[in-house]
Amino acid sequence: MQKHFSTIQKCALGFAALFLGVYLLDYVPGIMDSNGLMFGLFHMSRLIDLGHLGAGAAGLVAGLVSGRAARLYFWLLAIWYTIDVVTYFFGHLHTLPLLTNFLVNLPHILIFTAAYWIAINVDKPKAWTASA
Repeated sequence: MQKHFSTIQKCALGFAALFLGVYLLDYVPGIMDSNGLMFGLFHMSRLIDLGHLGAGAAGLVAGLVSGRAARLYFWLLAIWYTIDVVTYFFGHLHTLPLLTNFLVNLPHILIFTAAYWIAINVDKPKAWTASA
């Protein structure tokens, strides 16, 4: 029997592929430079790797389970990445130029913005309307 996935579940599976892909990039020769920077830009550590692996695994499970689980995944992802961006941005205000700080945070800003948008808008039931 073929399972039908809702749009929000497909989004969760897409985010799972994104996070698991980023996790796997750490292990592709030539992606990490000698200073431990991915593409020469992003510092990657074991903790960050585990975060990407966890976010990918959670997205995979949520996407396979149900639309409700997928919506919860996007709310948690959005909140987690908002906290991450605020903490990193303000923690590095005096150590990084403002533009660099913003650009380093930009991928996570895009992720939490998309996650909030998906959690709020995708597969929401239509508002009930009274028949005359």
